[in-house]
Amino acid sequence: MRIVPLLSILAILSFHPPAISQTLLDNSSPPNKLGVFIDGCERWDGGCDLDYIRTEITAVDFYRDNQRADVFLLINRNRSGGGGRQYQLIFIGQQNIHAGRSDTLYVDNRQTDTDFEVREKVTRYIKLGLAPYVAKTKAGEEIEINMKTGSGIEGDSIQDNVDPWNYWVFNVGSDANIEVEELSSDINIGGNININRITDKWKLSLSGRIDERLRRTIQKVPRVDENGDPVLDEDGNQIIDDVENNFDVSEFGFSHQLVKSVSPQWSYGYDLAGRQNTRLNYKFQASFRPAVEYNFFPESVQNSRFLRVNYGVELRNNQYVEETISGVLEETRVLHSLRTSLGLNKRWGNLEVGYRWRNYLDDFNSWSTGLNIRAEVRVTGNLSFYVRAEGNYVKDQIYLASGDFTEQDILSGRVTLPSAYNIDTRFGFNYRFGSNLNNFVNRRFFGRANFVGTD
Repeated sequence: MRIVPLLSILAILSFHPPAISQTLLDNSSPPNKLGVFIDGCERWDGGCDLDYIRTEITAVDFYRDNQRADVFLLINRNRSGGGGRQYQLIFIGQQNIHAGRSDTLYVDNRQTDTDFEVREKVTRYIKLGLAPYVAKTKAGEEIEINMKTGSGIEGDSIQDNVDPWNYWVFNVGSDANIEVEELSSDINIGGNININRITDKWKLSLSGRIDERLRRTIQKVPRVDENGDPVLDEDGNQIIDDVENNFDVSEFGFSHQLVKSVSPQWSYGYDLAGRQNTRLNYKFQASFRPAVEYNFFPESVQNSRFLRVNYGVELRNNQYVEETISGVLEETRVLHSLRTSLGLNKRWGNLEVGYRWRNYLDDFNSWSTGLNIRAEVRVTGNLSFYVRAEGNYVKDQIYLASGDFTEQDILSGRVTLPSAYNIDTRFGFNYRFGSNLNNFVNRRFFGRANFVGTD
């Protein structure tokens, strides 16, 4: 009778050979190389250069499929108080002996650091983070680690602690765009200035922006006489006149914000702003909004997640270009608003959701609400889906101008038409297939010149 329990044990073990072989592999036979998947290196970010990382780190295999990798590296990017870039590196063990392990490193960079300096520092920290994982592979036997620090590290620390600018950061920029066609031309000119001072207790910002849009169109209009009959030339063809239309849409604005942190979750402050927007019928609008905000997560994890709720009361003074549908050229109104925003950066992708609600205190029938969402979700190792959508239900268009508008006013975008809602969406998917290895870098023909039009 004892043979029955023995056969039962052997039967159970026979159904789990992978578990036994996996244990032997983990304990006595380390893999040749570590498999790594990197998420968060955007193409527009010169400081996080995936090509550079793959070139500098050859002791691991880089995978295109996150499910096949031993380690998932999530890179989150944020702006630091001095205008520099801070990268959060989250190393997540997925396979074999690395499963369940997680490490986090932060890489701080100064505003004056070039992309070359930033990517070199980020790559160096990636090496440091991968070191304990690589040490458990056969490739780790050939790696040499230099634990010496640079001679200038002490001087750098002193320089960072004694800031001659007292945390003030200044940015000045301008841009222009010119488009010329046979029957139309567009000239867009803009400029901006931003001044910031950010510490762990205070946030102060000043910004200004000006835009000028000059549009010229030529219409081909058949000539007619006072009776409406065509006017012909010597050859009997109707004469076509060129009618020139010129439109000037100008916008400028400034804003000022002051925020005081009173705890890891609570803060209060105000926003002060002014703007001119002829398309929205604003000759000038000035607003002042004191508010309080609560963050459900501490600021130390804002790179990977945040959930904020902001409530404020706003005082607005509006001066209009044309008389509004209410028959006024100037008015002062008070409104209150609630804003919430959620952000998550996880291994499965990233998500940002925002919600806004507001209404005028003297007229609760004048209100609006809106929701926006931006998400990228990795469905499988090779398939990802993204969506960006914004929708607003509007019942507070008090700025609309009264009177009739010409067809040219509407087509040129010089005026805003009444609308109960507006929706803007974009969505799609990406699918990768083929080799899972992503180790090689080949940038030949990378700098090929491209024209704006058809190539």
